[in-house]
Amino acid sequence: MIIDSIAFRDLLDEGEKIVYVAHVHPFKVYPVLFKVLFFGILVPALAYILFPPFYAVWIGWAGLGTALFIYRLTQWYLDAWIVTDLAIVKQEWHSFFDKNTSRIEYGNIEGITNETKGFWGTVMSFGNIRIDHMSGTPFFLNHIASPKKLERLIIEHQQAFLEDQTMTDHTKLKELLTTLLRSQRK
Repeated sequence: MIIDSIAFRDLLDEGEKIVYVAHVHPFKVYPVLFKVLFFGILVPALAYILFPPFYAVWIGWAGLGTALFIYRLTQWYLDAWIVTDLAIVKQEWHSFFDKNTSRIEYGNIEGITNETKGFWGTVMSFGNIRIDHMSGTPFFLNHIASPKKLERLIIEHQQAFLEDQTMTDHTKLKELLTTLLRSQRK
């Protein structure tokens, strides 16, 4: 949670708190990370053992492989949905200098659906989530870990947000009517 609050702090409004961060299931990222680990780190380590005179080449290769692994891991981690107490923030992270951020307030959500497809999706508990909202095209997050849990969490926070907003509106309306009645008596 500390890493989440540091990594996503610039996406939050003042006083907003992160409740949950949803990522693509690691099962869907393993192939990319495994290729980087194998060809970027393990192959040069093996080559270093077999051909020690070229140690500078192998160390450089392993260094680049390690940097690429860290980059891919960062890319996976920062490409996320951030569920806060006030809204849902979707961040698509393409590189250090290219990211898109969208925000859906709980009051604008019209519907949420989740789907789990296939054998691996069922066994590994990953699927897709779609959020329909008033202001445009739906939000999608594919291959997310525990889509049912995320859907329940979003619905719970949406209900709490709407209840709080209703109470605030009720209080403001009550104050307005009281002020109006007092001004009519004078």
